Amino acid sequence: MDLKRTWKEKSRIGKSTLPAAWLTVLLLAACGDRSYQTGPSEEENDAEKIAVDSSWPDPTWPQKVPEGPIDFRKHVRPILIINCLECHNRKDAPRNGNFILETRELAMTTGSAPPAIQPGDPDKSPLLSVMTLDPLHQRAMPPTPDKIWGVRLEILRRWIREGAVWPEDIRLVHPSEVTEW
Repeated sequence: MDLKRTWKEKSRIGKSTLPAAWLTVLLLAACGDRSYQTGPSEEENDAEKIAVDSSWPDPTWPQKVPEGPIDFRKHVRPILIINCLECHNRKDAPRNGNFILETRELAMTTGSAPPAIQPGDPDKSPLLSVMTLDPLHQRAMPPTPDKIWGVRLEILRRWIREGAVWPEDIRLVHPSEVTEW
């Protein structure tokens, strides 16, 4: 099983609209196809293969805002990888406002109005401002109908309010760029 390819395929869910996903399920049900109910095959559910890289983010995470302080590695990193890093990486930055989210230093010094993250003040952080724009706004991020809202948005807001701690040793890497699993 190619984990990189599987992650890319599963992450594509975020590129379509939620209503489109539900319409697909309804269409499959109407046609008598119940394969969408069966869940992953035994091969896909092999914990040993999935555990090859524990940094592989779960697109369904998180279910609730964590109690206590927000931890970058556990709480923020998966949100940024799933929702932002596909466009805001070194390779694609010139086409995306020259904003790079791979390291803390780059996140604080790149883009059209650095710093995009104002530690301690989520209301003055452009990173959050563009995420809370109307989905039809030209600068709304991410630029898909699937917005960052609810639990994920609150995690980012709290992380910034708590000082936006991003350990220097953590560099975000999109799973499609990983060469070894």
